[in-house]
Amino acid sequence: MPGEVAVRPRAAANGGLRRLGAAATVALVAAAPYAIFRDTVQDVATDFRWDFAYLVSGWTPFFLMMVGALWFIPVVVSMGRTGYSRLYLRPVTRHACEAWGLVSYLLGFLLAIQASQLAGMF
Repeated sequence: MPGEVAVRPRAAANGGLRRLGAAATVALVAAAPYAIFRDTVQDVATDFRWDFAYLVSGWTPFFLMMVGALWFIPVVVSMGRTGYSRLYLRPVTRHACEAWGLVSYLLGFLLAIQASQLAGMF
């Protein structure tokens, strides 16, 4: 009707707060592996060399976790946006980014656990 005011849902009204919380979570998820596996990172970094086997076996888990965290940035940016915004991601694209991020991060985390256990053996 002409005199009515459209009411926004409560979740849409707090879009900036939700986006800020999600950004803080992504930052925490990106920094957590380096805090958890600090000893492993120090062991890998002290013996740095440009050897393919060394780079793959030593740095791949941490690279995968960082890539996994980066996949969540477009999701966070598109949170609370309408379909008319240029920063809006369609749900299919958003879910794909979430899936790639989750799989990359979990694979890196599991590889980091394995690398940490192997480093503890020597």
